[in-house]
Amino acid sequence: METPTTKFLDHDGTSIAWQVFGEGPEEILFIPGWISNVDMYWQYPQSSAFFAELARFARVAVYDKPGTGASDPLQTTPSVEQRVDQLIAVIDAAGLVRPTVIGVSEGGITACLAAAGRPDRVAQLVLLNAGAGGLDRRAKGELTDAEFDAHTDFIRAMGSSWGEGRGGERWLPGLPDPDVAWGRLQRACATRAVARDYLATLEAGLTAWDVLEAIRQPTLVLQRRDDLIIRVELARAQAERIPNATLVELDGANHLPWLGETNEMLAQLRAFVGAPPPVARAERVLATVLFTDIVGSTDQLARLGDAAWSVKLDRHAEIVQDGLDRFDGRLIKTTGDGALATFTGPARGAQSARWILDALAAEQLSARAGIHVGEIELQGDDIAGLAVHVAARVMDKAGDNEVFVSRTVRDLTAGSDLLFEDRGTHPLKGIPEDWQLYALA
Repeated sequence: METPTTKFLDHDGTSIAWQVFGEGPEEILFIPGWISNVDMYWQYPQSSAFFAELARFARVAVYDKPGTGASDPLQTTPSVEQRVDQLIAVIDAAGLVRPTVIGVSEGGITACLAAAGRPDRVAQLVLLNAGAGGLDRRAKGELTDAEFDAHTDFIRAMGSSWGEGRGGERWLPGLPDPDVAWGRLQRACATRAVARDYLATLEAGLTAWDVLEAIRQPTLVLQRRDDLIIRVELARAQAERIPNATLVELDGANHLPWLGETNEMLAQLRAFVGAPPPVARAERVLATVLFTDIVGSTDQLARLGDAAWSVKLDRHAEIVQDGLDRFDGRLIKTTGDGALATFTGPARGAQSARWILDALAAEQLSARAGIHVGEIELQGDDIAGLAVHVAARVMDKAGDNEVFVSRTVRDLTAGSDLLFEDRGTHPLKGIPEDWQLYALA
């Protein structure tokens, strides 16, 4: 799906960043915790895929609470009333009527307060890896006092180290260099001052514990069993206190819902909001993915003019199609000055890319290409999946008339006549870990 537009609404002099996407028929309002930046959700394949799946069965609104993400900095921490008023303002701006409200992490407090106080605007409630009790000891459930103290001490310590990435292995388990990734995420979502202000509000007693018994809407408590940020014992206590709550414990340790296994979580959300079961999942196959792109197309357009550039693009399309036909490639789509294609084997993909770039160079068109082998999802005439993102990012690292490939491609073409030059390891935007890249000689 296309990246949604970030919009802003003014609420009591504060600009709140929000987005709405999806066609419905169900309605969802998504309330994140402090780890929120509506623009960044679409820059990473995991969060992008998670929200795109929600959009398949619901019209979804999401926003950055003041002080976080793209919203205005905080002057003072919002009161309980202001938090609920902000939520209602986003519902109105997005054109929602009475959505299912999903609260994640600290956002669970606001979600519960809204459900209890504004049942006319909240149809159902979901607590997704969410702590409705804040630091309230009454919410500790089966945790011992020592275990609850250790949990709250960890939360309290975030204020003094915010932005430094400490404790990354608990927030982002399984990721390489979790402290580095966690620190980068912290800095992109909230300042140290904002983190301290929100923590101070929790320290002062902000909790939804006292209103849980007043929530009358159907409620789904979704909690990963090994989440080290919101312990499963806290979720069990919340579910027991809410009259119409159903607790579903999920496997996994990731606190951020879009990381780790998400199929069961999304299935539970789909069923809870009343959406019909999804159509059969698209077929997944192993494929060689090729991206090509004309280098400096904007400059060439300015130099040649519209008419001459249109002729060049037509010739570009002919060359790309010819190069794919020669090596049994399948054109997925063109981007005007580039193309996405697949092959049944990596050697064919590399040979096709080299032929296309050489043929374009003969027409005074400088281009680049990127190739990766991985599992893709067939979606009618289109394709999706992490392998597609990787191939695009590999291409981004290539220069004029260069074909860059991942190590997977290099390894799978061993024994062929293809020669590669090692170009070192590179970070690929939005892709975990650094990647070893090679240039086709």
